[in-house]
Amino acid sequence: MQVRYALILACRLPGLMALALPLVVPGYGFAQPATDPTPARCVAGQTQSIVGQPYSMELADKARQAAEAREVRKIEPGGAYTMELSPDRLNIEVDRAGIVTGVRCG
Repeated sequence: MQVRYALILACRLPGLMALALPLVVPGYGFAQPATDPTPARCVAGQTQSIVGQPYSMELADKARQAAEAREVRKIEPGGAYTMELSPDRLNIEVDRAGIVTGVRCG
């Protein structure tokens, strides 16, 4: 009987060790986040003057530059957008008529 249990345990041991390996070697196999030398930045307060204007690509680009943001995103009513916050993204909110109703970073 003891030999049979030892054989079953020996057959399952490699699988059990594969499960235990990440616990034995902490951090092994995990990628480290890339570090960017320039900090992410967006200052939406500098773009409040575009509220009330019709949205255009030129207006969005000027607002992005004024906010010192890396990217800009148009937020339309009923649109589906990621909830992921990006500190270097300027969000320009528009109404159904395409008029800018608000700006915010994130």
